Amino acid sequence: MPGYILHLTAAQMFLKQTKKGQELSANKKDKNNFLIGNLMPDTTKDKEKSHFRDPKYHGNMVEYPETSWFAKKYHNILHDPSVMGYLFHLYIDRKFFKEYMPGIIEFRDKEDQIEEKMNKVKYVILKRTGQKILKQDFFSEKYYYGDYTKMNTYLFNRYHIPIRLDPEVNNPGIEEVSYQDVKKVLKELEGYLTVPEEAVKNVKVFDVEDLLLFLENSVEEYNPWNCE
Repeated sequence: MPGYILHLTAAQMFLKQTKKGQELSANKKDKNNFLIGNLMPDTTKDKEKSHFRDPKYHGNMVEYPETSWFAKKYHNILHDPSVMGYLFHLYIDRKFFKEYMPGIIEFRDKEDQIEEKMNKVKYVILKRTGQKILKQDFFSEKYYYGDYTKMNTYLFNRYHIPIRLDPEVNNPGIEEVSYQDVKKVLKELEGYLTVPEEAVKNVKVFDVEDLLLFLENSVEEYNPWNCE
């Protein structure tokens, strides 16, 4: 998944770039609740359920939300700012894993053939450099997750990301998560900014500016009624 700070970065872009986002920003409570909603899908261990993933892709290296399932189930409450934030999180995940990641990495099996099944993948290829990395090394602080850590402070400062949010948000009817669990996430966020801003220069997987441009374009394309 994209990290919490990356999700809040996309949310900040939405609040500044779009008409609907600017309307939300005009009301302090609505803005807060939208940002809280952006964190909500990752507050539970049951990501399959909270992210509305299609079971037929279970076991693949990449799974992404079926955003239309969420929109259909909760169409009556999509006007709620926290629900808007929840759907926006799912949309960014879908765009990130379905469009962005295939452009920068490729999964290979032990015979060096392209593979999608998690139990068969042995290597990850960085398309930008051609570097071949063992799967367990790629999904570690050495590479993928480490890049999120290195980007956090830079993104926090560049996009003025608020992490001291009010967690007391009423759940309008989302069944897949407990809104109270966001308190644990907010506590975690306070510890995410210990790495110096300059660490962003040492990311290994991502081209940071390319990633941010992708997010900006994704925000511009966002339509909550058609977010495939």
